[in-house]
Amino acid sequence: MKLTELARQLGLAQPTQDIEITDVAPLQEAGGTDLSFINERKWLDGVSAHAYQAAAFMVPKELAPLLGDRPHLITPTPALHVAQAATLLGRKTLTVRGIHPTASIDPTAQLGPGVAVGPHAVIEAEVVIGAETVIHAGAIIHERCLIGARCIIGSNSVIGFDGFGYEFTAGRHQKILHLGIVQLEDEVEVGANTTIDRGRFGATRIGTGTKIDNQVQIAHNVDIGRHCLIVAQVGIAGSCRIEDGVVLAGQAGLVPHVTIGRGARVAASTGVAGSVPAGITWSGYWGQPHRDNLAQLAAVRGLPAFMKKVQAFMKKWEERGE
Repeated sequence: MKLTELARQLGLAQPTQDIEITDVAPLQEAGGTDLSFINERKWLDGVSAHAYQAAAFMVPKELAPLLGDRPHLITPTPALHVAQAATLLGRKTLTVRGIHPTASIDPTAQLGPGVAVGPHAVIEAEVVIGAETVIHAGAIIHERCLIGARCIIGSNSVIGFDGFGYEFTAGRHQKILHLGIVQLEDEVEVGANTTIDRGRFGATRIGTGTKIDNQVQIAHNVDIGRHCLIVAQVGIAGSCRIEDGVVLAGQAGLVPHVTIGRGARVAASTGVAGSVPAGITWSGYWGQPHRDNLAQLAAVRGLPAFMKKVQAFMKKWEERGE
């Protein structure tokens, strides 16, 4: 496809040069007929754009001057538009279509128009699924859960299994039945092998547009807002509240009943034992404001040099016999 035609179909400004594009590829691997993209200035630190072999580039406006005379398309979202270009150029995605004959769907479940269900997926009684949602192979949606429109449920994920709740009495842990549901609002994505537990009496809720990575655990009665990002191996304990626009990086862990304020960010491997204010970044083994954590890390890293100074001082003190 001509670069000008790609620009037209993507709704981008027309390039000053027109060439044939056959595929998309990463920057370091792109060849003479490939389209690639540059997201950040650091991708070109110490490297001329002429060092890359791509035929053309997707770039944000502020980086276009760095390309000189190389053909390019200007976009505020290069990664998104290059993915859309790949589709226009014939790249196929592994999209589930229709209802696979091995899927198990209870007759009381309600599936909206265009819902796709992959091999060996299970949809239990009284589940409601909105239009154009995709359930991948082996995923399980337990009874009475509500799934919105245009959601994606990854392979082998489990939505709505019992929460982890017991009462120790009469010398043993007695199970507390969980009678609530899981509710996913529209355009929620759940990665492969992720588990979202049903509420004890009410709902575990995931807000519109939130994206959840692979191997995430979300416990009973958690309430997650709109357009959050929950990265791989995050663990969220029961009854936590995650407000809109929060980012939880990989392996972050939350104790029960904490609140993460709107737009806050929790760094990778951070343990959160208290509520996080809106709009700030927390990090550290037990989470705290990111600047405080960095200052403490710097102090710890300086301990070996400090201890050498202390030892030298003590040696001089002892030599003086004091």
